[in-house]
Amino acid sequence: MSEPPTPEPVPAELRALAAEADALAERTEEMAARLEAADDGHLQRLAQPMTRATGDLADYTGEIARTAAYLTRVRVSRDPHLCDVPWGVCPIHGVTLHSLGDRAWCTATGCGHSWDYDRLHTPCTEPAAAIATDRDDVTGSLCSAHASDAEQRLDGCSIEYLDHRATNGRPPS
Repeated sequence: MSEPPTPEPVPAELRALAAEADALAERTEEMAARLEAADDGHLQRLAQPMTRATGDLADYTGEIARTAAYLTRVRVSRDPHLCDVPWGVCPIHGVTLHSLGDRAWCTATGCGHSWDYDRLHTPCTEPAAAIATDRDDVTGSLCSAHASDAEQRLDGCSIEYLDHRATNGRPPS
């Protein structure tokens, strides 16, 4: 007896759904080719909507696969050893990301870091390097880049680095 599905899908379920959609797209493409190859002009015209459907299915498959990848990142970000911040950073330059569609890149001069996903709007998956405490005594685990940014921007925030080497090249405060 299989276990009931969890309220939250797991990435494997989405990857299986994408594989099913991909198989359907292949079958649809085969049908379109068979209609196109027919001697009857009426049948050949029917190939056009089938070809469009094949493209739509391919787009659907891609969206489901991207969702599975994002879901994996979100689930990984829940690891208690990772940064708690719900948006990403450049691990070298910090809060310098820009994103467009499914791509993100660091805008710091000379930095060539880029990602094939929207890292800016995805929870941070960098290792926790510090504990930040704000003026209301709320604490959180931050990566080195987010800790450095919090230290500079948040009034009354204290940062306790877990390892003095994790301060982005700066001496611990």
